[in-house]
Amino acid sequence: MPTVTPRVAAGDDDIVAWNGSVSLNSSNIYIGNDGSSNNNGMRFTLNVPNAATIVEAYLTFVADGSTAADTVRTEISYQDADDPADFSGDDAAAFAARTRSAAVVTWDFTTDWANGLTYDSPSLTALIQALVDEAYWASGEHCVLFIDDDGSDSSAYRLAESYNGSSSEAPLLTVEYSNGGGTVTVVAMAHNRQRRT
Repeated sequence: MPTVTPRVAAGDDDIVAWNGSVSLNSSNIYIGNDGSSNNNGMRFTLNVPNAATIVEAYLTFVADGSTAADTVRTEISYQDADDPADFSGDDAAAFAARTRSAAVVTWDFTTDWANGLTYDSPSLTALIQALVDEAYWASGEHCVLFIDDDGSDSSAYRLAESYNGSSSEAPLLTVEYSNGGGTVTVVAMAHNRQRRT
């Protein structure tokens, strides 16, 4: 089964937002609430044809530290826009104004994360299917995925490695699809946040 592994290639392709601030300089991905609600954006180049049938899709993270606090509640969505730009010009208002898709995946969990172990998101199959079914979608364009806090318990969060935290352990977006023939697996590695300052 063919596999391609595009890697998000620039620090401007990821962002974390909290309390009216944003950072392109965070070495961790902050999922949930670490004293403030965190919203993350990640931009991938996704080589999946328009209207392909999505068989499976999910994100994989490598824990950066051990965390085990209460319930993390988030929503995962995509940016409903044709080939969205990177985050280089985004302030908090511009990031918040990016149009989230009507399709969302709820990711609520209490799983403890242990440093260095890998953890998958819930299935994103329906979400990525909705994206590639958009009239504007074309293979090789950029896909922005958001992980937005959705009422996590106070101080309930998980830390994941970003590209600058560990380039070999950056988040992965895996998409398996069929397109009128064989089945293809696509793995996109995110170039994610550097440490918040």
